[in-house]
Amino acid sequence: MDLRQLRYFVAVAERGGFGAAASALNVAQSALSRHIKLLEHELGGALLERGARGVSVTESGRVLLDRGRWLLGAVDDVRAEVQLENREPSGTVRLGAPSSLAHIFYTPLARRFAERFPRVQLELSEGLTEEMTDRLLRGEVDIAILSGPQPNDHLTYQTLVVEQVFLIGPPGDPLLGKGPLSRPEIAHLPAAVLPLSASTRDAFPPGVKSRLRVESMASLKQMVAVGLGYGLLPYSGIHKEVADGTLAAARLSWLRGERVLALPRGRPVTRATRETVAALEVICRQLIANGKILVAPPQRRRQSTG
Repeated sequence: MDLRQLRYFVAVAERGGFGAAASALNVAQSALSRHIKLLEHELGGALLERGARGVSVTESGRVLLDRGRWLLGAVDDVRAEVQLENREPSGTVRLGAPSSLAHIFYTPLARRFAERFPRVQLELSEGLTEEMTDRLLRGEVDIAILSGPQPNDHLTYQTLVVEQVFLIGPPGDPLLGKGPLSRPEIAHLPAAVLPLSASTRDAFPPGVKSRLRVESMASLKQMVAVGLGYGLLPYSGIHKEVADGTLAAARLSWLRGERVLALPRGRPVTRATRETVAALEVICRQLIANGKILVAPPQRRRQSTG
């Protein structure tokens, strides 16, 4: 028994005859009669009583009619849900990112989904790259934006953007007014304030003291602004403070910050998650166009002398 035979039987039983059912289904009456006979043969007994005034349902046919209506209704419901999902994704997407990226990506992402995908629920969390990597592996988030993550065979990475990194300090700092700085020029800084993230712990030269390590980007910027040490952040994390004059910054051409989208390898990816990836890519391009993200220039390849 297949769904077509079941649908044919229900149509004949409800309309009381093969002619009316064939017309409603837009199939030949002979084909309809043949399928019903095959169904009766498979189930081992008559389902319909044929007569001069049409057909009536037998006792076994009534059992099949009741169950068949329910089954066909369930199939139609599934079809409608799948078609709706293909037109408009639904479900929950759990996204994680460091605070330095969350503050520029989350609001435009939430606005975009509210306008385009209202049936998708976003759960947006913040944390260091190491924490978000662990949460991805434990299945607590579906996707994460990470800063320079370590290789991991259980995750797939897609580069979102490679940002230019800046040395930041208090407004009016004479060192930061010189323009782009080289490695030797920052070798003797008095102190540094660093994020807890492992990706930036060795960014300063060994001689630079670092007595302050903080998790919050906001706290880092506040400490730097009052002269407790220099910091390192991409322009996306400081563009507002630089524009307001509450922080000074100088580009470090040799230091780059790679931002990647990470997903668990081998885990099914929902339509809603795919739309999240696409939206983050669009938002990133918009942030670059608006000058809130400065892309690092491509690194020059060293020419072989051999």
